[in-house]
Amino acid sequence: MVKNVTTTTTVDIDQPINLETTMESGQVFRWEEVQGWYIGVIGRDGYAIKQTSSGLLIRTSNPDKQATIKSIRNFFRLDDDLEKFYAELQHDQSLREAFQHWRGLRLIKQDPWECLISFVCSSVSNIPRIKKNLNSLAKAYGRPIYLANNTVYEFPSPRQLSKISVDDLLQLGLGFRAEYIVKIVNHKLAGKLNLQKLLIDNYANAKAELTKLPGVGNKIADCVLLFSLEKLEGFPIDRWVMRALVDWYGHSENARYSDLLNWAHEMWGTKAGYVQQYMYQQRRLS
Repeated sequence: MVKNVTTTTTVDIDQPINLETTMESGQVFRWEEVQGWYIGVIGRDGYAIKQTSSGLLIRTSNPDKQATIKSIRNFFRLDDDLEKFYAELQHDQSLREAFQHWRGLRLIKQDPWECLISFVCSSVSNIPRIKKNLNSLAKAYGRPIYLANNTVYEFPSPRQLSKISVDDLLQLGLGFRAEYIVKIVNHKLAGKLNLQKLLIDNYANAKAELTKLPGVGNKIADCVLLFSLEKLEGFPIDRWVMRALVDWYGHSENARYSDLLNWAHEMWGTKAGYVQQYMYQQRRLS
């Protein structure tokens, strides 16, 4: 790869998008904001993304402009009709306020492998620490990608992580999550985890497979299902979403995850994933 060679592309967008809100909404952890540009990796290429009046300005290591546009449209789920989503739920005052405050917040479609390891790393942690852990892992084991004056790192594949030990990951600061990651890598290499199959599986079956993995409970599984496996009924319930469910809809603080999930599915169906993201953003930051 030639260092410091980039291609510039514009992506016009006719759907609501707020790049800053979307990238800072707890979905992704390896994107850094530098003077209005968000710099990170999609697939095997480095990207710098900036919002413009008509859409997004893209600088990338990928020389194929059409492939870049396709990648960006896929990453930001630009075929999702947010205007229709807003209109269908305008009757809900709490959600309406969240839509107004965070208009343009979109779900991101991530690489399933990176998403899985990212949210395993999120267990009993916070966003700065998750970012540090994942960047350390990528820098230690991933392929460098040169983008203008920046170096970013492709997230390491299971094969690239095949030789890691728990001690290796402990040295990167991953704590108790190190053992989970080593076991998941071995599980994947043994052919016991097929993330591409989970893409086409239904929500219930895909979740059942994910929750067999060490370190993956209901919330982490729902994050992976929603943010990478196209299961829009995924409804991760963390403390912020729980507070919204209690404050906005009168649920008990002691309600079971499964009961809340079933209620959300009955209430919103496949809109539940988007609803969750607006709940999370509004309750956490407003």
